[in-house]
Amino acid sequence: MVKTKFTGIDTITKRRNLPPRREPYWHKLRAGQYLGLRKSERSETWIVRRSTDGGKKKYYSLGGDLDFERAQDEALAWLKQSEQVEPGQPTRYTVTVAVADYVAHLAIENGEKSSKAVKQSLEKHLVSRLGKVELGRLTTNQIKKWRDGLVKTGDPETVRRSKDTANRVLSIAKAAFNLAFRSGIIGSDTAWRRVPAFKGVGENRKLFLTEGQVQALLEAATGGFRALLQAAVLTGGRYGELVAVKVSDLDLINGALQLDGKTGPRDCYLSDDAMDFLKIQARDRLPQACLFTRDDGTPWGKSHQHRPMKEAVQSAKLPAETVFYSLRHYHISRALLAHIPAQVIAENCGTSIRMLEKHYGKFMATDRRKMMNRVAL
Repeated sequence: MVKTKFTGIDTITKRRNLPPRREPYWHKLRAGQYLGLRKSERSETWIVRRSTDGGKKKYYSLGGDLDFERAQDEALAWLKQSEQVEPGQPTRYTVTVAVADYVAHLAIENGEKSSKAVKQSLEKHLVSRLGKVELGRLTTNQIKKWRDGLVKTGDPETVRRSKDTANRVLSIAKAAFNLAFRSGIIGSDTAWRRVPAFKGVGENRKLFLTEGQVQALLEAATGGFRALLQAAVLTGGRYGELVAVKVSDLDLINGALQLDGKTGPRDCYLSDDAMDFLKIQARDRLPQACLFTRDDGTPWGKSHQHRPMKEAVQSAKLPAETVFYSLRHYHISRALLAHIPAQVIAENCGTSIRMLEKHYGKFMATDRRKMMNRVAL
């Protein structure tokens, strides 16, 4: 515990009575280390000063809007961190530096592949927004606003999925911050410990439509939106993938539709019914035209499906939680019940066997029981 000898900057009253001047009013923390207050006519700025072994003095600004206790804590944290910094390294321990240290730590502990994935995720979601902030000065409010900023707007499934992603990124970020805390670089982990993960967003909806419900939904829809729904039923494609499809993406020779989504480009192989349906959609259209359009001929936008989907669901008297993504669930579950190999479904729909097992396990279990019944023991 550092013993402090209070001077004229430890209370608001004392600071208020000090005349403005360029040279900070210094408060000694320990030998060669000081906390100072630079006072002008309009503002106050806290400064840290320390003497190096070579006799040079290093300064660091903590900014204003701090009380004495908080300024002293931040000064001591910076002094501790700066003493550990190797020559030539930055003295500001920012979120960017913390992420770099964590990635290097993971490369040793878990391997390059693991560290590369973490680096890409944190650089995309965290460093791009909070990278310049010093970790020791990062606040709970900043972290909460950052977490909330990762949540997308749209239909309930879009919101759920983005919250699930936000939880994963928040967990990785906390791991990086905790490494700095355990290493003694940061004096407290309170700021991020106070920010919880979103609850109840880790799993997809358990709603699986029946064949009758899907037929009722298609009958309730009209025009270009009905064609889009039919395509989702026949291919299992995501909304964003389907609305981006061009006529030229329909491979008439191999019977496939080229889709490009969250897992990258892929060939979605089609049934005869799907092929016949898509040929009708492509008829008399130029190669670079959108395969699916709205009734006025314009492309579908990011959220254009929300209103017609809601109206069709209400008209068909389906559960309120029915969303466009429900048709992907329907396609995959029907494919599993038709005994199509899981690997084929995963590749066709742009997902993984692990995700199929996680979200469609009951359908796979049904298939397994049928297969076991064929075995004579």
